[in-house]
Order: sequence, then C-alpha cells, then structure tokens
Amino acid sequence: MSSKILIVDDEELIRWSLSEDLSSSGYRTLTAEDVASAKALIEKESPDLVLTDLRLGPGSGTGLDVLKAARQADPGLPVILMTAFADLSSAVEALREGAADYISKPLQLAGLKITLQRVLETASLRSRLQQAQRKRQERYRFDTVVCASPSMQEAVGLARKIAASPLGTVLILGESGCGKDLLARSIHFESPRAAEPLMEISCTAIPENLLESELFGYEKGAFTGAAQQKKGLFELADGGTVFLNEIGHMPPGLQAKILRVLEDKTFKRVGGREDITVDVRIIAATNENLEAAVAAGTFRSDLYYRINVLTIRLLPLRERREDIAPLIDRLLDKLCRDLRKPKPRLPEQTLAEMQGYAWPGNVRELRNVLERMMILEDTRFAPAAPPAPAAAASGFSLPQDGVKVEDVERSLVAQALERCGGNQQKAAQLLGLSRDALRRRMEKFGLKVLAAALLVALAGPAQAGLFGGKPKSSKADDAFISANADKAQSFKGKEGAHSPAKEGACAKCHADPKDPKKLVLDYKALCFSCHKDREEDLKKASVHSPYRDMDCSTCHVPHVSDQPHLLSADPKELCAQCHAAADEPMRKAHHGIAEFSGLCTGCHSPHASANAKLLWEGSQHVPFKSRSCEMCHEAAGKDGKAKLKEMPEKSCFVCHSDFRKLGESPVVHAPFQGGGCGDCHNPHLSPRPSLMKGKTADICLSCHDASLKDAHPVARHPTSRAGKSDPRRKDKPFDCASCHDPHAGKLPKLTRDDPMVLCEECHQK
Repeated sequence: MSSKILIVDDEELIRWSLSEDLSSSGYRTLTAEDVASAKALIEKESPDLVLTDLRLGPGSGTGLDVLKAARQADPGLPVILMTAFADLSSAVEALREGAADYISKPLQLAGLKITLQRVLETASLRSRLQQAQRKRQERYRFDTVVCASPSMQEAVGLARKIAASPLGTVLILGESGCGKDLLARSIHFESPRAAEPLMEISCTAIPENLLESELFGYEKGAFTGAAQQKKGLFELADGGTVFLNEIGHMPPGLQAKILRVLEDKTFKRVGGREDITVDVRIIAATNENLEAAVAAGTFRSDLYYRINVLTIRLLPLRERREDIAPLIDRLLDKLCRDLRKPKPRLPEQTLAEMQGYAWPGNVRELRNVLERMMILEDTRFAPAAPPAPAAAASGFSLPQDGVKVEDVERSLVAQALERCGGNQQKAAQLLGLSRDALRRRMEKFGLKVLAAALLVALAGPAQAGLFGGKPKSSKADDAFISANADKAQSFKGKEGAHSPAKEGACAKCHADPKDPKKLVLDYKALCFSCHKDREEDLKKASVHSPYRDMDCSTCHVPHVSDQPHLLSADPKELCAQCHAAADEPMRKAHHGIAEFSGLCTGCHSPHASANAKLLWEGSQHVPFKSRSCEMCHEAAGKDGKAKLKEMPEKSCFVCHSDFRKLGESPVVHAPFQGGGCGDCHNPHLSPRPSLMKGKTADICLSCHDASLKDAHPVARHPTSRAGKSDPRRKDKPFDCASCHDPHAGKLPKLTRDDPMVLCEECHQK
C-alpha cells in the first residue's frame, strides 16, 4: 500500500503542486493550510509522514506547532520541514525537537522525493524494530514461565528479586534443555536494563580462536583478515546485558579477561592498547558442575566465586513433574500458532506416559516430541531413543520389568556416601553433582541419618560421645599417633590446639600415616567440611582476596597456635604483610591515619562481607560489634568504669575524619559543634540507619520548640502527614533532613539550598 503524506502550507498553489506531483509518484496526499486543520487530519487520517512549511500564515501557527501536534498524536510519526535559508536556525531547533529532516526552499522535486523515500523507510524500520522489541518483551516475561512446581516457583521468585536490581552477576545452573536461556532473557526484559541490548553467545558454539574476537572485538590489523575495527558483544551491549551460555566450556585463556570485566568493567579489544569501560550485567549459565571443574583445574576458582553471586538452580523436568502438564498445554498452543493447525486433544494414556517419562532432554525434548505429534498428526507417545554411545558407556541395561528412577538414584547416593565415609563434598564429586544438589537428594530420600552415622564411625573418640554412648578409639587415629608419636602427643589436650589435633582425631584430616602431608581433601575443601559457614562467606558481595584465592593456611595453622583463632602470627602483622598503614592508598582510605591502636579486625571482616570495604555487617556500631572498646573508651578507672575518650576528636573523628572538616563551615549545628554526637546517634547499636536514636523528626523536636509540629512546613506537607518517602530521596522518609543538614552548611537555618529551589525540586509550578 502506498504511503499517505500530509502537506501543510498556507499557500494554496504550493499545496496543489506538491499534491499533484507526489500523487503522480504513487503517494496518497492530504493537504492542510494551518495547524488546526493539520491536527484534525493527523487524528482522523493517521498519515505516514507530515511535510510542513516552517512559517505559515499569520494566525495559522508555525511548522513547530505542527511538529508538536504530530508528536502528541503519534511519537513515531516523521515530520519534514520546508524552510528558507534565513530560517536555518529554526530548522536546527526543529531537529532538536524531533523533526526527521528539513528541506531548503526553493524545492527541488527530485531531491524531495529521495528525502521522502529515505525518511519513510527509516520510519518503517524503526516501527518494525519497536514492534519486534515489544513482542520480545511480551514473550519473555516471568508471567510466561511455567512454574507449577515449588522448586520452579522458588527459582522464578528469586529471579524476580534479581531482575528488580540493575546490578549483580547471575549464575543459572541446570541440565541442558531445562530453560536456562528463557529465564536469563526474562531477567533482562523485566529489569531496568530492558530498553538496552541483550547480547547472547554460546561458549561452545564458537571456536576458541574466534570467541575472544566475538566477545571483545578487535582493532584493524590485529590479525590476518582484520581489515577494519569491529566492536565485540560487551561493547555492543553497553548499558544492557550479556548472556554467556555454557560458561563452563569457556577456554581458560579467556576466563581471566571475563574476570577483569566483572571486577573492573574494562577490557581491551584484540590488538588494542586502550581500556574500554562498559556498564553491563553478566548472566552466565551452564550445565556443568563448576565446583568439580574448579577442583580439576579446568575452571578458575576466582572466576567461579565472582560469578557465583546470585545463583539460580533449575531442577530437571523429572524432578518437577507438576510442570509437565502445563508445559504440554503451553507448548501445544505455540506449535498450533506456528504450524497453523488446530490444537489436538491428547489421549489420557499418552498424558500418563508423558507424565511418567524421565525426560533426559528436559523441556527441549518435550517440545520436540509434541512437534513430532503435530506434524505427523499422531498423538501416540514415542520418545526419542537415547544416544547409543552413551548407553554403551554407562554399562547399565534396563531390566525387562523396568526400574524406578528414584530407587536407582537413592541407591547411588547411599553408595557414594558409604564409599566417602559420609563426606558430602567427596560424595558429590563422585556423583558429578554440586553439594547443594546432593543435600537435596539426601533430604528427599531420608539419608541424613546415614551420613551422620558414617561420619561418627569415621570421626573417632571426639565426636562419638555427641551421639550417645562412650567415645570409642579409632584404629585410623591410632595408626597416625603411633607413626607420628612425638608430634601427635605435643598437640593432644593442649590449649590453643585445633580441636581434631587436641582430641587426637588425626584421620579426620590426614589420609596416610606415612605421609602426613597427604590430606583427605584439598586444604580449603577440608576446612569447609567442618566450617560450613565459611563456605557461605564466598557467596557474599565482597570477599577478601587471600581468602578467595588462597587456602586457609595463608593465615591459620592447622594444629596449635598461641594466637586466637589459630592464627599463624599477630593479626596486625598478618595484615601488614599485604597492607602497610603508612602506604598512600591506606592513608587515603583511613583519612590520613597511618597508625592504629586497635586491630584491623576491629572494623573489617578478614573473610567476607556485604560491604565493599569488608566492614562488619549488621545494625551495630562496628567497634561495638567487634568488641574493640578501646577505640572509644579509656582504660577502666578505679571504679571499674571505662570513660569515653575526648568526643569527638579522639573517638568519632578517628574513623569519620571527613566530618572534622564540617566544623569549619559557616553555619554549624550546635550539638555537632559541641561534640555531642551521642545526642543523636547511639554508640552501640540501633536498628535505624546511621545508628540514629529514633526518627529524625523526633530527635529534632526534642530540642526545637514543639510548636513546630503544627507551624513548620514539614508538619503541613502531605507527604509528611501520610508517612511517605521523600520525593527527592526515594529510600528515605520525608523529614527534617529533607531540607536541613543535621551537621553543618553554608546557608542560614542549615537549609540544604535556597527554600524556593528546594520546593521547586518537587513542585514545578
């Protein structure tokens, strides 16, 4: 169908001549002489393009008015302005307002037609692109994900929380075909980054020598055939999301570059020298056991801990059978639309067989089976035969009478636990599962008691008494003690010794009496088998690099120490090995302070924290939580009470030295000037932000005249009365701090800005 063009000009001759010429070229034309008639035709006829003169007759408006009317009616409607040379500045202004192009008078019809064709093609492409984007967003919504099973509901619920934030690396784990890519797209299109690009790549589909160029791009001349510069997926996705499917197969050489993008948001193109900074969220997915890959050395441990921030586990279809029926219904609806066939009614026997089938190919296999039914118009269930090499390699043949998958699975888990002496980490590695997957199966099959009993049998005398009865000696422990008598006896029963060494339970950690250096597991995995809370620390947002990249022996000794927590040296000496307080970065981080009287662990966690600077978490003041009382109190006097150091100069400002400069401001709040930090803040613990003693308004009114409750603007403000958030600070309530600085400032009454400016930030008129 030919395009419809609206011509707006106050001169009838120009309207007629343009209409005749464009009609002869196959366009349908409409004409209007002023803004009012043009607006009416836009609303009634919905033209494909508006061609308007910039200057219309007196009282008729201008071409800019036509442009605004067109933008209001249809933001995608292209507008071309006709202008004389003297009106060029106005034409440039119109382009800023959203005009598609302008044409200088006198008009050249040949050039006009070329411009019309180009603008119409561009508008058509933009319209189709927006329509495709809308369809894609509608297709990949959480509401479209089938989640009848509890496990899938939990996974989608977690994905919704993740999508609400534009930040955070996501790792989706699950077997092939269980919907990892669908969930990754849903997270992107339901997130604040939905309007930006989503770039996807499969790390197994592209050869190793080309994968780096696809991800990071390359410079001209970087290699043979690089005739021009090319941007990579990370650069093209700036502001959006990069989905790395099957990251478990990523070559080791590229893993370091991915790690740098995750940590610094920077990379270099192949053959490039300059760092390129991007803002992207990375979603990774794999069907591999990454923990086993880390143990085998094929996947970097630092990359694993960096991507394992927000983890979603999708169970295979055989473990969420509640999803099979709704999936069949949803997939049949889509196949009917694609194949343009009526929806078939599946027999009860077919549905029962499909419900009982194991679905090794998960949702992908289910779709293929349904597609075969639709094309062949045969509703009998005929699953695809498993690959012959895999069946031969397994060494297992299905009995004639069949077997229950759950029975086989339970037997395998029990055998693995028995072989590994109840050690869940080793049993999981033996079965090719993650530890969480093994634990879920142990709960499902009731094998927790078996695992505990096996551990008791192996652990020896120290743990036997915990489960009733007298502690029994362990032959394995006796063998170690006899082979290493002097060393073992020096640890046994000694204060400050590691509990297994103190109790003589050598076999709990060591594998061979003749080779004491040979451990039952890798060093870190061995520590985590008892200290499970430490393994959870690796999932936090900020992890101390020695704890993440090295084993526990970097700071701790395995047997006995005169330091707390089995540290190998004084805590300050350990920290100083990497962090020298007098170094410039450390002085900047601590506001110029080069020496500290307390321990570093008084403020910082040596392992991990949700805080970027590894500060201790929670609603307690950091020195109070870490029991570093000496940071704020003098030594106890004769009365046994510890006095506060000089406030705030020798206490608060030691850490918060940036507040010291506020005392030099023109206007200083009296309590702050007098060093009364404790008037507003609780020095120990408070559930409120910034350790406030109560609501900001209540604290302020405890000093200021109570009549302010009724007379002050904040009392009459509707937001304050309704108890809603500050319109300018969405995460905070509307209170005194919305307009006043509680410490110091430059303006009278400590207002954050001129009162009129403060009001205009929310009230435009």
